[in-house]
Amino acid sequence: MIIKRNMAMDSLTRVCEESLALIKQLIEVDNDTYAQGYEDGVAAQAKVQQTLRPWVGLTDDEYKEILSETTECGLLAFYNLIEEKLKERNT
Repeated sequence: MIIKRNMAMDSLTRVCEESLALIKQLIEVDNDTYAQGYEDGVAAQAKVQQTLRPWVGLTDDEYKEILSETTECGLLAFYNLIEEKLKERNT
């Protein structure tokens, strides 16, 4: 009976060691996949940043020019002209 118990323990130990080795391999593969995904994401973000143009605002003189061209009274007309000018410059 002791021999059978020892054989069962040896078998169980081997199964556990093999399972542990497989689990370690799976973790390593997952880590590699995660690392590759992270690196791909960083590279993609860098490409996006390269394609983005910096925002170009208006100078004080351009604001004054727009204000002088405003034929309608009111801030809304002034804001609309500013928005139009900024869209021209940034598209």
